[in-house]
Amino acid sequence: MKTTTKIYGCKTVDLNDGTELHVHMANNAGRGSNNVTLTRMRKNSVRPQYTRSYGADVIAQTTTSGWRGTVNFSKRVQTELGI
Repeated sequence: MKTTTKIYGCKTVDLNDGTELHVHMANNAGRGSNNVTLTRMRKNSVRPQYTRSYGADVIAQTTTSGWRGTVNFSKRVQTELGI
């Protein structure tokens, strides 16, 4: 995977299969183990500022934990995203 852009303080990762992963990290305390939302979209899709603004073009979406820019990219997360 190759990091391609940085938008709204979060990264968009090119998965080199015609899709990309949008990473949205929450900055609010108390979110526990789901403070990162990962959304798999077609490459060059419009990235909204908020995850609630995604439309029907979402391929897969899941939440996971993360801290200081490090995202838990476990087998469960990969399976849920179809990666």
